[in-house]
Amino acid sequence: MILKIIGFILLAIVVAFVARSFYVSRPLFKEQMSVGPIAAYELAQPTQALSFARTLDGKSLLVTTMTREGIEGIDLAAATGRTDAEPLGFLRALGDDAIAALMSGDAVAYDWDALGVPFDTNSKIIAAGTNFLAHAEETGLEDGPFLFPKLSAPTPWQAPVKQRTRLDYEVELCAVAIDDIGLAKQGRFGFVLCNDLTDRWALLRDIDLNQPLGLTGFPEAKGGEGMLPMGAILAVPRDGEFYKQIKLGLSVNDRLRQRSSAGLMIWDAPSIAQKALSMCEADYMLGDEVIRIADCDGLARGTAILLGTPEGVAFQMPNVWMAWAYLRRGDRVLTYGTHLGVLRTQIQ
Repeated sequence: MILKIIGFILLAIVVAFVARSFYVSRPLFKEQMSVGPIAAYELAQPTQALSFARTLDGKSLLVTTMTREGIEGIDLAAATGRTDAEPLGFLRALGDDAIAALMSGDAVAYDWDALGVPFDTNSKIIAAGTNFLAHAEETGLEDGPFLFPKLSAPTPWQAPVKQRTRLDYEVELCAVAIDDIGLAKQGRFGFVLCNDLTDRWALLRDIDLNQPLGLTGFPEAKGGEGMLPMGAILAVPRDGEFYKQIKLGLSVNDRLRQRSSAGLMIWDAPSIAQKALSMCEADYMLGDEVIRIADCDGLARGTAILLGTPEGVAFQMPNVWMAWAYLRRGDRVLTYGTHLGVLRTQIQ
């Protein structure tokens, strides 16, 4: 009799655990989304922000029109006689007003497939975890935002991604430092859409919960080839409040999974930059290797900062055993941001 009772209790626990796993894996939204919303293709007004793109063959463009089919843009080299390697080089050299004055020039149409990553970054990439309160609550990590290094090179907006053991998505707004930044020296940032992909299995395998969050597990689980798809549009705002109007969202196989506002971030880009510099001597672990999140001398221009994701990611602790709850071969991920276009990611 006692064995039957124990067996019944164990069965009830297993059933409850499985039911909980399925429950937390459900999408938060009922909507379907196979194309980005209109707002994703609404070009920011030049009085608010200048928008840039770069072709796969390296041509820097000032974007004048954006639609679902592509963009129209002005070749900055042809318009200015300069030979800067990236759009931000033209902006630094000429300034906002001189660049904005080019908007009335002759623009050429480009398909989205002709566009790549719109800026250069040769420095370390910094990322923020649990920078949205709702995401912190859904993952049970409620001690406040933390930082980790994103050890991936940006790939274009339509680049395919290889499957990992428990591959998870995270729509994010990515900030790009326009100028060099130092301790107590605030910098200006542009913004681009990105997806902070994660191998949750590697994260749980390598994390040391006796260490502060971010120092272990995250460098391995967040890094690697193809783990940072990045949008084709770089918006450089005139003021620091621009990002608050950006809405972010993501669907998997046309089912909406994430939708929120960048204005709900806890730390903004300048705050994260200063926090990273204050942690420049912290020991982040990639296996047995010690790495640093930032150079103590400052953040170089072009440094990218991932600003965190809202709620709706695949990962919940009870469902890590469920491979189908994560991205699998053949899955299609659509990511969007207001004024920033979309990412289309095919899992291989």
